[in-house]
Amino acid sequence: MKKVAAALLCAAITSGCAHSVSGTAGASPLDELSPGQQRHVAVEDALRAADPCGLLDEAVVRHAGTVLQFGSAVQMPVCSALMARPGGATTYVEMSLLPSMLSDTALTGPDTIDGVTVYRGTGADLARGTCERAFRLNLGPLQEQVTPQLATVRAGTVAGEDACPLADAVLGSAIDRMRSGLPTRDPTSAHQVALVVHDPCEVLDVLGTTAGGRVVDPQSPPSPFDCVLFPNPNRVPGSEVTVSFTMSPVKENRPPVPAEPEKVGDRCRWTSPMGEPIDITRPGAGVDEFTRRLGHAGAVVTVHGPNCAAVARVADAANTAFG
Repeated sequence: MKKVAAALLCAAITSGCAHSVSGTAGASPLDELSPGQQRHVAVEDALRAADPCGLLDEAVVRHAGTVLQFGSAVQMPVCSALMARPGGATTYVEMSLLPSMLSDTALTGPDTIDGVTVYRGTGADLARGTCERAFRLNLGPLQEQVTPQLATVRAGTVAGEDACPLADAVLGSAIDRMRSGLPTRDPTSAHQVALVVHDPCEVLDVLGTTAGGRVVDPQSPPSPFDCVLFPNPNRVPGSEVTVSFTMSPVKENRPPVPAEPEKVGDRCRWTSPMGEPIDITRPGAGVDEFTRRLGHAGAVVTVHGPNCAAVARVADAANTAFG
């Protein structure tokens, strides 16, 4: 389980992680992939299309205080809400469709709510004022064909208080909201950046036959905001290039875009902001500068690999596909 947790963390923080390519490399179109690879891609598509803010009911979190922030500004698969309580204390809730960390204890205390498997974990952490619940996502027709995909609800308040009632209220609402399937993203929503509805593997549509196709490893955790591909048709192992979507605060989101990839250790990397940023802080909300900065963020596309020329070519395709 610790190995799974580490892999999930790598999936959530993509730009600095090496990707497993132990699975067979498959070229586009998808019908050239094995059935297992196609199911893996289908899960990634479903997770990318799902809106975490569609599972986080603002009416529920409003019971915890005045909503100061609401949206997906830190990570694309996470929707967070920050509430102010009378007296100045704050409470937060995070709904993550791609949990960055799942400890051994997180997947204990199994239960069933309206037919959905949930894990209550160890309960309230009173020392930190936090509580976490995990639950199985409704993937519709894929549900019985793939490994269960888990989401988490994390709630936090002041130390010494039990955050589990809030976590359970959010959990119950999320289960109710996904009865007929996962809510889909709206690219025009103020809660998320427009890039989030795109598949990073769309760069292959631009590269065409000059690339060797995507790399799909069904044994790895889903990474819907990454695309690992062979930049050349010969598919030489070790030559893979990765295209990743992440979020970054606006202060860091508009750097001068380098004309060429930069060398970082033994790899090359190219990073560029894409599209308009979002600001999930409510007008007039009294938040400190650090919190406000986290809530004002934009999408960033990173391309990295061992060969600078290949990275530059894929980066140019990313500019065409997403710029």
